[in-house]
Amino acid sequence: MTDVIKLLSKNVSNKIASGDVIHNPSSILKEILENSIDAYAKNIKIILLNGGKDIIHIIDDGIGMSKNDAIKSFERYSTSKINKVEDLLNLSTKGFRGEALSYITSVTQIEIDTRYIESDIGIRLIIENGKLKYKPLPIAMDKGCSICIKNIFYNIPVKRKFLKSSNLELKNIINEFYKIVLSHNEINFILKNNKKIFFFLKKSSQKKRIIKIFGKKIKKYLIKIKKTTNLVKIQGYITNTKYFNFKKQYIFLNKRFIKNKNLHNAIINSYEGLTKKKYNPSYFIFLTMDPSKFNINISPYKTKVKFYDEIYLCNKISTLIKEYLGINNIKKYFLKKKYTDKNYLIFFNKKYKNIKESLKEKKFNSNFFLENVNKYYLYKWIQIYNKYLLGFIKFELILVNQNRAHQRILYDFFYYKKYKKKKKKKFLFPIEIKILNKKNSSIKEIINKLNYLGFEIHLMKDIILVKEIPLMLESYNISNFIKSILSNFDLNIDIFYKKICKYFSIKNGVKINNLNIKYLIKNLFNSNNPYYTPFGKKIIFNFTKN
Repeated sequence: MTDVIKLLSKNVSNKIASGDVIHNPSSILKEILENSIDAYAKNIKIILLNGGKDIIHIIDDGIGMSKNDAIKSFERYSTSKINKVEDLLNLSTKGFRGEALSYITSVTQIEIDTRYIESDIGIRLIIENGKLKYKPLPIAMDKGCSICIKNIFYNIPVKRKFLKSSNLELKNIINEFYKIVLSHNEINFILKNNKKIFFFLKKSSQKKRIIKIFGKKIKKYLIKIKKTTNLVKIQGYITNTKYFNFKKQYIFLNKRFIKNKNLHNAIINSYEGLTKKKYNPSYFIFLTMDPSKFNINISPYKTKVKFYDEIYLCNKISTLIKEYLGINNIKKYFLKKKYTDKNYLIFFNKKYKNIKESLKEKKFNSNFFLENVNKYYLYKWIQIYNKYLLGFIKFELILVNQNRAHQRILYDFFYYKKYKKKKKKKFLFPIEIKILNKKNSSIKEIINKLNYLGFEIHLMKDIILVKEIPLMLESYNISNFIKSILSNFDLNIDIFYKKICKYFSIKNGVKINNLNIKYLIKNLFNSNNPYYTPFGKKIIFNFTKN
């Protein structure tokens, strides 16, 4: 019997394997660009012909390659990125598998000009079918590398037949180009197709790079996010609830574009309650992690990644996005209220930083307000604009109007007759209030009702003497309060409660100390109705959900 099993030649096996990572011009572009970045290039130029189907020419000013390295570079499994298996656990480069250039040279015609940074001259290699067509030629050139790739799949007609039109292949290349340039805003890029410049990107900030690529329209929708933990540094931009485009969703890990369904879902779910389910927000999120905390060596595309603590990472990203969506809504709220001075927002930003530390490793497992109430006021809250109290509950960003909160607390105190259990505030010298309308027949009845509510008031001819008031109240507004009550002939007890709220609540514009903040938050959340004042006005603004 004749043997039928044979080893494939290296040339044939390379062509088969090329399907793993090289399937169109955009995949070639990705691999070569990553090599340029690993070579510390600061300027990269991309020249295409017919969407890359005929020519992909990439020129960089990186460190280049020596003659021997250039010859080895197109051999399979040749790489300068790793030396041993353990290096796979600590990858810091884009490439590491040592396969891509070998595959590319086996299915294209390629010309490589390169000069190592320490060499005086460069060399030129011309390769077809994975082999040198001529001996390396010495050439004069600047440091760096020029790789000109022609006629993709010229020697595999069946694969070339399945390439898309030039316009579609160009679109694929641009999509791959975005993934590189967004994560490397420190590099200058030029991209040309058929002699037309499509992109001329100068090094810039992340935000400017995003705007340069996707247009000025996106600028007003971008929200910056930033947080550093022991595991990960998270930074980048999300879009607010007015802008949605699922095609503009990017996650980068150590400047490498990645795909992760759980991270994506964590980001999308952070917008729950703010948007319709059928819409997806745009995001540009950059993660920086110790390479030992994840595994990128899962597929040849190097876009799939396995995190060793993925649940923690998802929770951190989700919490961070909710937090910044809330902050953005608060800023918009203040601007609508005509706080147009930028100093107000600067003040808010500085104050807000004071409460961020209180979120570390703290979790609430209770419902929003009504369970485990005593936990809430232990969180650090701050006063902003001498009007609002700002803090977190269950990782929701909450804004409380101090005047309205105190109105609710005072109303409940009298409505539920809590004053009967409290001590009174006694004056050393009684407060005297002169009666202007002596004909008011209801004076005695009014005084009796006030005394029932915890006051001690006596009538002496045309003078009212206030000797004691409930401990909850301050004395500075007693006179105006009594005069207001006397001027109103309606003896409905609810009127008395609301007058107390109006005259004795902490006013907006009054600076209060931490003890008073703690008192307001604790007692508000103990109320049966912490959401609205007795006058029907909203007390609490939940900016993460509303």
